[in-house]
Amino acid sequence: MSGDHWRLKLNNLMQATYGVQNLRWEQYQAGPQHTAPWTAIAYIRNVEWGRGSSHILADAKEAAAQMAYRALYKEVYGTYPQ
Repeated sequence: MSGDHWRLKLNNLMQATYGVQNLRWEQYQAGPQHTAPWTAIAYIRNVEWGRGSSHILADAKEAAAQMAYRALYKEVYGTYPQ
């Protein structure tokens, strides 16, 4: 897992903005069970904000969380996080 802990950052930002109850995850694996990558999608208020893929589910969720965090941060603060 990333050292940046994007899911934690996203949860913290959600608490300060829309509320964590408005964050929903969808995850699926397409293809043969042991070789297909996972796809994770982060929805905020039922709108897709982030999507990530990896052979490890946790990494797919981290990638989706990073994308969602950066987009939400930009919307809230008008700039991308450093």
